[in-house]
Amino acid sequence: MPAFSKVLFIDDDFITINICERMMNHKHFAAEFVSKRDGQQAKDYLLSHTSALPDVIFVDLHMTVMNGWEFLEWFEGWSQTNNIDIPVYVLSSSLSREDFEQAYVFKVSGYIVKPMTAEHLEEISIKYSV
Repeated sequence: MPAFSKVLFIDDDFITINICERMMNHKHFAAEFVSKRDGQQAKDYLLSHTSALPDVIFVDLHMTVMNGWEFLEWFEGWSQTNNIDIPVYVLSSSLSREDFEQAYVFKVSGYIVKPMTAEHLEEISIKYSV
């Protein structure tokens, strides 16, 4: 049985999306994997699916249209206003200390440096298992 019902994965790199989706399927991490190519698509998705929100969100930082920072800023306000508590993990190739520090200003649940591994998924599953 999957650890989560639904994951929202926000990244503009097709290879990263494909690899992570396959790994999550293989590890039975989520029953449903929803991917969006930028923060605006993710925002639109969340606003139109408020009755079936994801259990966890992964977001890249560097994307076009609405980048990860802009999404995190929007999500923080929206989730607080609507009393929504969804763990958000940054998934980025950035090793910048400033990026790490800024991500935690947005109260993310974690910062994963690409590539995502099975160990990352296991840690998250254990952290949020009931």
